[in-house]
Amino acid sequence: MFSRSTIRLIGVMALTCCILSGLNGCDSAKTRLPDRVILDIHASGNGQSGKQGEILPLPLRVTVEGPVEPGLFGGKGDRRAVAGVGVRFEILDPASRATLTPGEGTAAEVSTDRAGSASVSVALGAYTGDVEILASLVEYPDIEPVRFRVVSGVDILGSNLEGAVSATLHDVGVRILNPDGTPAENLDVYFRTESGKSSGADVSSLHVLTDSKGEATTDWKLGKEIGINTLSAEVEDRRPGVALEERLSIRSIEFTAMALDKQQMIIVLLGGLAIFLFGMKMMSDGLQRLADKRLRSVLQFLTQNRVMAVFAGAMITGLIQSSSASTVMTVGFVNAGLLSLQQAIGVIFGANIGTTVTAQIIAFKLEELAYPAICIGLVMMMASRRVHIKYLGETLLGFGLLFLGMMGMSDILKPLSHSPEFISWFQLFDCTPAEGGFMHPGRVFMCILTGTLTTVVVQSSSATVGLVLALSSQGLIGFYTAVPLILGDNIGTTITANLAAIGANRNARRAALAHTLFNVFGACYMYVLFFVPLWDGHPVFLGLVDWATPGDVFGAHEENILRHVANAHSLFNVVNVIICLGFTGLLARMCYLIIPYQDTERDSVLVYLEPKLLSTPSIALQQAVKEVVYMVRKGQKSMNESCDLLCDGKEEYETSILEREDVIDRLQKEVTAYLVDLSQAKLDGSQSALIPALIHAVNDAERLGDHAEAQVELYLLLKEGKFVLPEESKQDIRKCQAHLNEKFEIIYKTLEDGKMPGGSKARKLDRQLQNMMRDFTEAHVQRLERGECEVQTGVIYLDALAHLERVGDHLLNIAERADTVLAVTSA
Repeated sequence: MFSRSTIRLIGVMALTCCILSGLNGCDSAKTRLPDRVILDIHASGNGQSGKQGEILPLPLRVTVEGPVEPGLFGGKGDRRAVAGVGVRFEILDPASRATLTPGEGTAAEVSTDRAGSASVSVALGAYTGDVEILASLVEYPDIEPVRFRVVSGVDILGSNLEGAVSATLHDVGVRILNPDGTPAENLDVYFRTESGKSSGADVSSLHVLTDSKGEATTDWKLGKEIGINTLSAEVEDRRPGVALEERLSIRSIEFTAMALDKQQMIIVLLGGLAIFLFGMKMMSDGLQRLADKRLRSVLQFLTQNRVMAVFAGAMITGLIQSSSASTVMTVGFVNAGLLSLQQAIGVIFGANIGTTVTAQIIAFKLEELAYPAICIGLVMMMASRRVHIKYLGETLLGFGLLFLGMMGMSDILKPLSHSPEFISWFQLFDCTPAEGGFMHPGRVFMCILTGTLTTVVVQSSSATVGLVLALSSQGLIGFYTAVPLILGDNIGTTITANLAAIGANRNARRAALAHTLFNVFGACYMYVLFFVPLWDGHPVFLGLVDWATPGDVFGAHEENILRHVANAHSLFNVVNVIICLGFTGLLARMCYLIIPYQDTERDSVLVYLEPKLLSTPSIALQQAVKEVVYMVRKGQKSMNESCDLLCDGKEEYETSILEREDVIDRLQKEVTAYLVDLSQAKLDGSQSALIPALIHAVNDAERLGDHAEAQVELYLLLKEGKFVLPEESKQDIRKCQAHLNEKFEIIYKTLEDGKMPGGSKARKLDRQLQNMMRDFTEAHVQRLERGECEVQTGVIYLDALAHLERVGDHLLNIAERADTVLAVTSA
């Protein structure tokens, strides 16, 4: 089933995956030594409160990390989790009567898991006040421990608080219970708003006494800025008649509320997305222009085998950083006849791999380079006169804008990770299975559909991937949800190629269809694999990604989720290519079955030009040169047939010459319009100079057909008057015909073979033609004087020579333009 070259590709791709894992830091967490222990940044459980006898809803969780490890490209680096380290949790005041689980006592020892996390649950006792728990490393006493504080006997009134900026939340406060569970009445509660995001916040009552229910509440006006607002409540027990040792001891209790301005957040999110897309396009354009002249040499590999086609597709997409651009380009190549359908399928396979580079770049967290890249790129674009430096500056500027947009989206999404409304909304799409269960089939399908529709709307798979990574980085969606969204993104990006194929020939539409079938097939079998828990109880593909990527993404806080999502994107496409590469012939046959072959597959008279190639000027210009040669060959055929018509009377040529003249006229209009459109693209100086030369050559090529048509009219005059050209006149016309064919060959050698310039040879032949015309004219005059030729026949003969002479002039013009073309294309 698989050829030897396919097997080599599989081996290279597997090696690439291993290298990728190595670059991401594939060493085990067990090999590191701990450097610090911290409260879990996602869900530490610190600061909770509850009634006596309750088990707190969140466990107390710490994370043990190793020393800072430098990143792949240097920088400040990052810390990695350390697994298998013993952590001791201990309640500092046994009088609180709280207990820890596991252990059901005042102390418990737990080892960190793969994510470096260790946790215990707390059951509150018959006590009202602060409960402090110390977490320390058993085997590393020199590492500073961390403290937890929870409050027993206190209920928070108004949890999951959220409102618009400057809105007022009512009845926010506490309910305090005595150790025996009865309401604690007449306690002093002081409310105070914090600064920062709470700027402009206020409370209606700063000092409140608890009522008969033990409750003290106030109205809380949120601040003017988007973000988390903080309110603290200080409790003092100054009740008369209560002994000092029996008074309750409760330190500050904090409330948090999310202040949102949904309209502003939508505007900022869309603005960040717009900057991201603009930066992506600018970086793609810069890279594409830098690689433009190399694209044709890359395409030469495509004629070898399907494996090289995959590599070429991945290389081109990796260079120009846009799968949409590369697939549109591929459809254009097919429509222009540069690629066969099977070659195009290989390129599309490779494009799916190349597009994953975007997610890998984003996952490197290079935000700190955004502003320097923007500054350096702008200076290079404005200060340099060299086009390649300008293109490099454009690439850097686009790179910086891409990360600036990513930062904007991440920053505006960050508050949403604390928004109860948005968290509950995202939970509708949460695909995370229950403990020991399976992913929800309906939610998985909805995520795939959502990813597809989002990519169709924004017309950029990179933008969808960027949004998914931004949501993942803020904890709004988990790994189980992100991967189905990525699968949908792969399907949605195929709409670009299908839109590009509208108006193209049927083979180009088949290439676009192959792109869709490839991604839909991959999403279908991956959907099935989501429900095959063969990897330690996790879906087999997700388990493979977790194995190849550092950090435990299945842990409590989904460590290193950005890299996991990026690697899932890459690995899915690599696996899909490996599976489908052996079936490219079958896929091509399916495309032919869905879009059957027809005799008339092209409405345009153009053979080599394709509008989708306008985005790659160097290839578009090369195709324009081929189209000009195609016109010249048609003009040559008409010229030869017109000579045969005059000399031999082959009347079947009369119709073919006139029909061909219509085609040549249409070619002139369409090629000229195409070159005008191409002139609007960003071209370098030599490319810009080439377009006028090609337009002049097109006009000269069109005149070849006009002169052949004029020869037909001369033949009709001969036929109408029943005149016959003398044998000497026919021989003269044949000699001119042979001479002109030599000029045609010079043009072909220059434009097609890329050999030495032919302008000087064409000028030498033109001088010879002028001498021949002078000799033929003098000989004809002598025949007229001797009465060997009729006057009417002589006029027709001289007109025929004049038309052939004009053909020679146009060929000389084309030959001189060909030298210009050769100088530019060979540079």
